Parts: sequence; structure tokens; C-alpha cells
Amino acid sequence: MSSQQNLRIAHLYAHFLNIYGDRGNILALSQRSKWRGIDVEVTPVGLADKIDPDYFDLYFVGGGQDKQQQVIAEDLVRHKNVLAEATASGAVILAICGGYQLLGHYYKPH
Repeated sequence: MSSQQNLRIAHLYAHFLNIYGDRGNILALSQRSKWRGIDVEVTPVGLADKIDPDYFDLYFVGGGQDKQQQVIAEDLVRHKNVLAEATASGAVILAICGGYQLLGHYYKPH
């Protein structure tokens, strides 16, 4: 019997929200998991992509410039219910800087 564990990470808006080297956060999460015998699958989720709330274990949202955050804010509204459903089922969201701001009730640029 195999006790292999798997971690499925959705890297939300990886192309847009990577201002602070957030790809390094993904690499660190992946490596630390592998050291513990956990297989990791990272899937970039971009604009207009669909999200299956039952698939991912962790959702990562990085930081970005105001211009990119304005674009992402509009798209993120589509995923509001999906992310709420995912977290209610046990998924975790790790949001850094602007990604954290985007998960609030509104975003107001400078």
C-alpha cells in the first residue's frame, strides 16, 4: 500500500502577479513538499481559465503592479464562489502582497 501524498497547487495569474519573485515561493513550496515525500503539481491559472473547486489543494496568488491588479480584480470576481467553495472543502489560499489585497471586498489603486 502506497502512502504517497500529492499536493495540487493552482498558481493564479502567474504571468501577471509575479512582481516580487513569487515564482520563488512556488519553487520553495514545491521543494519543501518533495523533501517530505509529497508529489507536487503546479498549474498556472490565467485570465478566463476555469477552476474546478474540488481539484486544487492550495491556491497561490502573488503580488503585482496596480495596472495588473486592476485587470485581475475583474477576472477574480468570476472565481469568488469557486474559491469560497474550495476553501469550504479544505483548500487553502496563500496570498502575497497585491494578491492578498485582491481577495478583499474591493481594490482601490493609488
